[in-house]
Amino acid sequence: MKAIPVNPAQIIRKWDIDGYPTYFFGADKQLYRIDSRGRYTINRRQIKQYTLGYYLKSRFYSLSQLRSLLRQHSPTDHPADF
Repeated sequence: MKAIPVNPAQIIRKWDIDGYPTYFFGADKQLYRIDSRGRYTINRRQIKQYTLGYYLKSRFYSLSQLRSLLRQHSPTDHPADF
């Protein structure tokens, strides 16, 4: 699947994911990933058999599994974010 590049100035970081510091949900309810070059890409929701979810580092998480990993973003968690 081709990555969709996004302008980082348009993204408001809302939810962080425990164990995955480069993945987060924005205020627009999209899942974003920051790659090793610092580019932001959108990860799309996937279907595996009959379950909706997302792939994080090649591992599939259903929406209910992912919900327990979400933590609200605070600027003190990531000093580089303003």
